[in-house]
Amino acid sequence: MKKNYLVLENISKTYDDGYQAVDKINIKINKGDFITILGPSGCGKTTILKMIAGFEFPTTGKILLNNIDIKDLPINKRPTSTVFQDYALFPNMSVYKNITYGLKIMRKPLKNISVQEKKKREKIYREALKDSLSQTKKLIRQQKLIQKKINEYDQIYNRYPELKSIKHMRYAQYINRYDSLLAKLENKFGSTRIKKKSFINIKLFFSKIFNKKTPPKLNLKKYNKYEQAVIKLQAWYRFKTPIDRKIDILKFKNFKIEKEIAYWAVYPDVMYEKFDDKFTTRKLTKKEIENRANKMIDLVGLKGFENKYPDDLSGGMKQRVALARSLVIEPEILLLDEPLSALDAKVRVQMQKLLRNIHEKLKITFILVTHDQEEALTLSNKIVVMDKGKIKQIGSPKLVYEEPESLYVAKFIGSANIFDGKFIDHKTVLLNNKKINFLPQNNLNNLDNGKEVNIIIRPEDIKIVEKNKGFFNTSIRSVIYKGETYLISCNWKGKSILIKTTEKYNRDSMIGISWNLDAIHVIPKEQIYKNEFFDPI
Repeated sequence: MKKNYLVLENISKTYDDGYQAVDKINIKINKGDFITILGPSGCGKTTILKMIAGFEFPTTGKILLNNIDIKDLPINKRPTSTVFQDYALFPNMSVYKNITYGLKIMRKPLKNISVQEKKKREKIYREALKDSLSQTKKLIRQQKLIQKKINEYDQIYNRYPELKSIKHMRYAQYINRYDSLLAKLENKFGSTRIKKKSFINIKLFFSKIFNKKTPPKLNLKKYNKYEQAVIKLQAWYRFKTPIDRKIDILKFKNFKIEKEIAYWAVYPDVMYEKFDDKFTTRKLTKKEIENRANKMIDLVGLKGFENKYPDDLSGGMKQRVALARSLVIEPEILLLDEPLSALDAKVRVQMQKLLRNIHEKLKITFILVTHDQEEALTLSNKIVVMDKGKIKQIGSPKLVYEEPESLYVAKFIGSANIFDGKFIDHKTVLLNNKKINFLPQNNLNNLDNGKEVNIIIRPEDIKIVEKNKGFFNTSIRSVIYKGETYLISCNWKGKSILIKTTEKYNRDSMIGISWNLDAIHVIPKEQIYKNEFFDPI
């Protein structure tokens, strides 16, 4: 069993304007993995890569490398190297000079170190370790006191169901919900019937009652249910705001302490390395730099281009240079920020093969960020699917494609036919008033009989049979030739069904639809969130 090498633990990133790019994510990466973080633009995938590299710092959480938190380490102290989407090459340097740039500032351990220097180095490490343990204990004590206060405020949320239901609501969400309730009120009655005076009174009322730490007590008999929803939302949100403010202050203090703990965790190693850099290491020789560079030039296929400049190269060749420059310093982790997105289709395929071959030869950890699901399926041994700062699923390419845990993953990874059905038992669902069998799934063990489900079938798993010999009949709407296969679109009860087949069929013909037991994947239907305390309907 492989040991977890890099662990992202409860990592969040919130920017100064309040935008939360990453929301409490947890990822475990083994040494030698080729992991892809996959998702649309703005989902937080590049932010995660930047936090691993050290270009961004998490708001909360830990980045553990061999059980040491490195989230506050400077970039040059991390065993990572990054390949950027825009190459980031020096235009005034040749290919060879671009590749060797990092090698000129690298240092290598000396072979013969005196006993005296070794003892001095060990003494520095022991003293630094002693300071580290002492300071960490003090900080942990402070952290416990802060957490105790946070828990006390959390108890206020748990005391009132109305407050608990909006615990994670922030100002932008409150405004959207507030406007939505007002719109419902106006649609129902033609215009807003709540007077401004009512809101002013509520504001004055709550500025007084919070000092008593008492919840809102409102007389809402003269208001209809739509008006009540607006007033209750505003009242409870105003009661919640000072609590949030105090918790945020405590969390910020906790965040500062976490940064100090992370600093002291690596302090002995930093002091050790500082001594090494000065007394027990040396720069690489010209011959060593030349050997490393030539080896990497051969590996990425740049032989004969050493004296060219970036402006003389194609996009694919520039990316090879960027890749060689990152790999030549022998990082433990290679970070790839959508490196192939600017390349044309043919060059992209070539670069995918190159990346796969390099990973197999060097056996180092690759972390790729991309929005291209085909690229993720082709290259990785593990995929992290993201949306809106949250992880939707983690698993092997086969698992994520064949057993998606949500509709979002099913739609984002490849094409999917999604049918509405009802759950009968662990091997049967009801579709189009017919009982359909499928293979048992662990994710349905606790699902009640009669619950609504989504039935997912991939286009390549659907079989075309003669009319009246399948599960149902449908008409072919279009046939598109895709080289080795045909993509057929069918119309069934106003719903589009996609089928991939190697045989050609005529448009407008009626066919039967069938599939095997293992072609079906069933997931519980996602419920639309409704807040029982602030929804008038």
